[in-house]
Amino acid sequence: MSESRLPRFASLPESCPLLKDLSAAEEWTACCSRHFRPLARWILGEDSLAEDALQESWVKILQGIRGFRGGPTACHWVRAVVANSAKDIRQARRREVALPEAEPENPGPSPEDLAIDQHMLAVLRELVERLPEPYREVIELRLEQELSTNETARRLGISRSNAATRLGRSLGMLRKRFQTRMRRAKPLL
Repeated sequence: MSESRLPRFASLPESCPLLKDLSAAEEWTACCSRHFRPLARWILGEDSLAEDALQESWVKILQGIRGFRGGPTACHWVRAVVANSAKDIRQARRREVALPEAEPENPGPSPEDLAIDQHMLAVLRELVERLPEPYREVIELRLEQELSTNETARRLGISRSNAATRLGRSLGMLRKRFQTRMRRAKPLL
């Protein structure tokens, strides 16, 4: 949000302590807090964060005040420091990553699940072995050796589109055969 788009808040007092000199620092801090707390609250949306922004602002102001003698630009300077501190806090909060609540440890798959997975994998391997040669080759190259479609086509001496077609057909055959086999299979448990 640009400085020019910040809303105007309570008008600044004509008798700002800082307009005179820095000797009234405590009075000046209280005055600025009254005037710029609404700005910080507007940017951050929370009173506690607005208070944090003001505290950060005072630190920044005190670090940069050397040689400053007050004057008509003092309140504008403080307003800019408060707005920037609030924006920094807002940006930091956006970057924060909420940690998920502790989840119970996942002990992994049960022995029954492992047995079922191993059985299904054995059935799938058997079905791949029963595929016609051109379809079995493309499955082995693409899925077992993890070659790209282009590499598979080169290895088989066919076009890329032919390799992709064979892969699609072989997966379709495997899917149908696997579903048929699973429907006929007796439950393991």
